[in-house]
Amino acid sequence: MIYNCKYISGVIQQEYMSKPFNVVQFGFGSLGKSIAMAIINRSNLHLVGLIDIDPEYVGKNVEDVLSISGDTKTKIYPNLDSLLKVVKSPIDVSVIATSSSLKVVKPSIIESMRAGMNVISICEELSFPFNRHPKLSVELDSKAKELNKTVLGTGINPGYLMDLLPIVLTAPCQTVETITVTRHMNSSHRRFSFQKKIGTGMTQNEFRKNIDEGHITGHVGLVESIRMIDSALNLGLDKIEELPPEAVVADEAIANSFATIKKGNVLGLKSTGLGKKNGKTVVRLDFLAYAEADPQYDEIVIEGLPKIHQRIEGGVQGDYSTIAMILNLIPMLGSTGPGLVTMKDIPVPRNTERIFKN
Repeated sequence: MIYNCKYISGVIQQEYMSKPFNVVQFGFGSLGKSIAMAIINRSNLHLVGLIDIDPEYVGKNVEDVLSISGDTKTKIYPNLDSLLKVVKSPIDVSVIATSSSLKVVKPSIIESMRAGMNVISICEELSFPFNRHPKLSVELDSKAKELNKTVLGTGINPGYLMDLLPIVLTAPCQTVETITVTRHMNSSHRRFSFQKKIGTGMTQNEFRKNIDEGHITGHVGLVESIRMIDSALNLGLDKIEELPPEAVVADEAIANSFATIKKGNVLGLKSTGLGKKNGKTVVRLDFLAYAEADPQYDEIVIEGLPKIHQRIEGGVQGDYSTIAMILNLIPMLGSTGPGLVTMKDIPVPRNTERIFKN
């Protein structure tokens, strides 16, 4: 329950408001389960249904799968059509938590918009898709404007720590010469699927083979983050590249909840993205995620006038914060008008747990 204040004829009038945003979610994997639970636990959001193709879940209730006690029963459907035959109330937002690939999530985006929903997704390629997927970006933007809907890709990274936050931190700078962002995290605190995709526990040969063959991806989104920074600041970068991921190797045996990592085997990885102009590196993003990394921190250094140096000691926990980005941006969707938008285009992100639907 909140009061929404309106300024009318010089008088602040309060209106009692408690109507939640109706939400449907695609994807019930490890992170999808946590997103669903967080939506259910937020009073300003109402999860009306969940979509997942896994026959293990179809027909069950989200609350039963997650062992949540309470009055709500949220059915899991195999597709959006079957959900819409049952759920008759208007749905405000579709949350898509299925894939890092924009080509994979595109059908879910299109059918959600056609059903009258704004769309938000943790698909990394959607965070700034215009260069990697130019035709697809134009198609999604045109369809969103035709249907008067908003499509946004977000997350903690890409979406905030290594792109939006450094963009915002340049505001007090008269000049900006270079931007360096480092994310240094202990992957042992992350979900198993994350530890798997950074090669935890593999031999060095297995790591390189799996990276080369695409069986593990490492971090996805450094290029998108650099392009967002370049677009926001008009840096004029003429070359953007992501270097091949490097294995971080154990000096001694380490055991965590995911694996026992032998000496000489892989703890995790380092990924680096570079944005250059006339041969000079203007933007550098370093992403390091490996077991028992210490200390943990997120750091942004802007060389300019004045110099800005921000360091978040302990770092920002990735899973919790990715979920928070989804929850907090749901009430803000549509505030920029229709189209395919990015995090640099929306109003200042903030906690919105007390913001209800008008």
